[in-house]
Amino acid sequence: MGLGEYSGEYTGEMVAPPTWLVVLAAIPILLTLLLLVGFAWKEWRDHRRMRSSPVHAAAWAMDPDELDRAIRALGARERALLDAGDVDAADAVAADMLICVAVSERRDGAG
Repeated sequence: MGLGEYSGEYTGEMVAPPTWLVVLAAIPILLTLLLLVGFAWKEWRDHRRMRSSPVHAAAWAMDPDELDRAIRALGARERALLDAGDVDAADAVAADMLICVAVSERRDGAG
């Protein structure tokens, strides 16, 4: 018998891995898929909410100088609200500011 030759008899049967090993191997794959679906859902929801926002329509209606002033004013308003301790209102203002920034970046990319 030479090097690397099989010394036993081949019966033609396939040996299946134990069930626990299959389940253990599938867990990371399922977790990855679940996280991917969750991330996609969050992105879709945020994108949809941003597009339906009245702030989005107003930002597109502004000229670039007005939009820059609005972004700076919203940033100042957010800081003032955070200094006053109103975190919920500051988050809402920050969301509006992010919409304006997204419109500004998209407009700059298009122009």
